[in-house]
Amino acid sequence: MPGPGRGDLLDVLELPARRELLASARVVRARKGQTVIARGEVSTDVFIVQEGLLQAVLYAADGRQVSLRELSAGQLFGELSALDNSQRSVGILAATDARLLAISQEAFQAALWKSPAAADWLIRRLASQVRSLTDRIFELSALNVQTRLHCELLRLGRAQGGEIDPAPTHAELANRISTHREAVTRELNALEARDILRSGRRRLTFVDFDRLEREVMAKLRSPIDGEGWW
Repeated sequence: MPGPGRGDLLDVLELPARRELLASARVVRARKGQTVIARGEVSTDVFIVQEGLLQAVLYAADGRQVSLRELSAGQLFGELSALDNSQRSVGILAATDARLLAISQEAFQAALWKSPAAADWLIRRLASQVRSLTDRIFELSALNVQTRLHCELLRLGRAQGGEIDPAPTHAELANRISTHREAVTRELNALEARDILRSGRRRLTFVDFDRLEREVMAKLRSPIDGEGWW
């Protein structure tokens, strides 16, 4: 079964259910910079990214954009409102031109009722999101900027196989870990000087991923039981 963090709902659906879902879906195109979903919006469609890159974002009172995660081809978003009919909890912004499949709440829920595999996939996905949010709360509450950045880089590196391409800008990374761009730039330069990371134009390549992971795990061991917090 596909991993819980991936947006491959179509892969776990049986063929008849997949065909039925696709037949009811509509194609939506978004231009770079366009808001696909606004936080607080009342809507219940579920979206699957077919092409392009999107960002889940929140905005501070001063207008500062906080990027929570990126969404690439195959990933799904909007499922929470389709499940509980509540307002959208985050905004979705097109970072590039994008092509999406929009699925109605009714069609999405019907697919889950008809396919135990799809329902199981969604349960695992939601559990994975809870774990990820728990990790991030801990990082923001207990870790310094350097370690928060290392954790974010490791997350991105695991998701993309050791090379982050396209990589978030330094400002976007700073928003994710609640710091400023200059601090991110300094630390990325330090990682390059230590031959752990190599940076190019919108690309970050791990030279020694395992070394960075070992260093982060050593910092995150609990002083009480010696276990890694994750």
